[in-house]
Amino acid sequence: MKKADLRKIFKEKRNELTEVQVSAMDLLIFEELTSYDWSNITYLHCYLAIAKFKEFDTMPFIEWIWKNHPSIQIVISKSDFRTHQLQHYVLDKDTILSHNSWGIPEPEGSIEVNPKDIDAVLAPLLIFDVNGNRVGYGKGFYDRFFASCKPTVLRTGISYFEPIAQIDDINEWDVPISVVFTPMKTYFL
Repeated sequence: MKKADLRKIFKEKRNELTEVQVSAMDLLIFEELTSYDWSNITYLHCYLAIAKFKEFDTMPFIEWIWKNHPSIQIVISKSDFRTHQLQHYVLDKDTILSHNSWGIPEPEGSIEVNPKDIDAVLAPLLIFDVNGNRVGYGKGFYDRFFASCKPTVLRTGISYFEPIAQIDDINEWDVPISVVFTPMKTYFL
């Protein structure tokens, strides 16, 4: 299937999830995230969930990182919808967040981080295939971001759904991910 069709199908599937289902899956994903070895990471980029899209809420995981890996700096982004680029900033317990026009929480007055300094990225996604190709919201923010990172950056994602066999319309600018956390297991691709 093509990305546009998959995007529509999996947005609908995610929207059909009940609060009880989402809560149960969030607990399982949290267990997968906290079982992973993050100890070699200095800068970990995490997305902040858009609540209306039923994305996995990363804040409990971020708080777990702060408590269990205090040397890891959490990085979040601001989105530029004209250029489809992300700017990256340190998130700490005192960071003030405001919501942009899409409802994405963004930092105010934080320290900027060069993408080349980021060791791992935790990206939102709708669905992925067994080769690590992914479908997001279709604006290419994360493909551009991954391309601006150092070649060794660990590209990870979170999905409520298990992988499909193949995404048909992969382009040369699509950047695959190598680890996906799901409610059932962590996939190493």
